[in-house]
Amino acid sequence: MKRIQYILPFLVLAGLMAGCKKDEVTSGADVFYTVSIADKTVTFTNETSGAVSYRWDFGDGESSTDENPVHTYPAKGKYVPTLYATSKDGKVTEGSTVIYIAKTSPVKLNDNTFDDWSTVTQYEVTSGAAEPFFRKMKVDYDAQYIYVYLEVNSRRANSDIYDFYMDTDNSATTGLLTDIPGGGYDVLLEGNILGDWLDVFNHKGAQNAFSFEPTGATEAYSVGNVEDNGGVLKFEMRLVRSKLKNMAATTAFRLRIIATKSDWSGTLGRIPDLGQPSLLINFE
Repeated sequence: MKRIQYILPFLVLAGLMAGCKKDEVTSGADVFYTVSIADKTVTFTNETSGAVSYRWDFGDGESSTDENPVHTYPAKGKYVPTLYATSKDGKVTEGSTVIYIAKTSPVKLNDNTFDDWSTVTQYEVTSGAAEPFFRKMKVDYDAQYIYVYLEVNSRRANSDIYDFYMDTDNSATTGLLTDIPGGGYDVLLEGNILGDWLDVFNHKGAQNAFSFEPTGATEAYSVGNVEDNGGVLKFEMRLVRSKLKNMAATTAFRLRIIATKSDWSGTLGRIPDLGQPSLLINFE
């Protein structure tokens, strides 16, 4: 019985001593930072507290000891940058995040020029001599938008109507099957683009049925620069991917544009040319 009486006070004392030592241990830095991505360049804004020095591992083999570094990544892709923050007592705390460097487009709708389209060459269609209306089409994209540039033999005052047939999942097993080679068309955009209306429809029902229902999507497109000169009309526009079925997640889509007279009395032309497959755009 005496042995137990002596052991118990010792255990209590040991517990008090352990508690004192724990209180003396300082916690590490509270790591927190934000990122801002522009093209391939990322700005890291460091809001960490309790640190006296920093080391960044950008996830691509490069590093920095700057507090708020700006880093340009070598290519598109997924990266995991990590911040190592050291407190005044030498304790290192780390925090990581995932960033995606996606494709960007040189196209800007507010620059009053088509010069930015000069470097867009991957998705370009020039019409053949038999096509009376369309002259050229270019397409580009980024994570948010699809950009379209058109040259046509017309004038703005004609109020031509454009139908955009889009196979938004790049699959002939869904959407409308027509005489347009190369896909099943899930989405139809129709309207006088330069007259401030372009309605969005989704296909429904049998694939051989021309049956489209309105989506009610608003602010799905924007028009940029327009040039109307000598019977040649040029304009640029962009479509919001999140407003179009499948377009926020798909890896590819097909596009064909058909132009119609303003009174619906006849077809003006199409691009790509009649009998040619629709244009296939692959998203990186």
